[in-house]
Amino acid sequence: MGDDDKPSIMEKVDDERTLTQKIMKLIPGWRGYRIKEERRNADRILRDQIVNRLRSCQDTIQDIRVAVVDAEIEYAYRTVDSLMSRTEKIISQIEHADYGYRPFFDAIKIKEDDLMNMLRFDTWFTEQVQEFDRRCSDTLTLVEDAPDEAVGHIKDLRKMVSEMSRKWKDREQVIMGVEVV
Repeated sequence: MGDDDKPSIMEKVDDERTLTQKIMKLIPGWRGYRIKEERRNADRILRDQIVNRLRSCQDTIQDIRVAVVDAEIEYAYRTVDSLMSRTEKIISQIEHADYGYRPFFDAIKIKEDDLMNMLRFDTWFTEQVQEFDRRCSDTLTLVEDAPDEAVGHIKDLRKMVSEMSRKWKDREQVIMGVEVV
């Protein structure tokens, strides 16, 4: 995810293979299936990380909500509530979306290129959520130190969540472009 010294999700999945899985990769037909399954697992791992980070952000947004109430910034109440509900919505979208590749017996097959595109989306999301988390923390500090300035930051956070939601819909379009068998 940007750090050259850290192994990629695919490398981590590859390292975690059992001996049996490594042998089965040598069986014709099985290798492609396993590779796709590993990419699907990488997709799940990334998405779980994204959701966990967003839940942490939700905690910070709740702290922002409390700080806004304590500072009696009444005109920011709705903005913070909107931010909270949009964050919950994106968490739900990510949690309940289809995971990358499907096994042999599913009616919908996701092509490898489409799966790689989804992994790129997920990597983008991971980076966005890290930035979102940082900005949430900065905004909490601002509410306490400079309440009037913080309201603009809360609105910016809300825009970030809306952009993530739009991007997630783009990701879903990758899935919608799959072939039904």
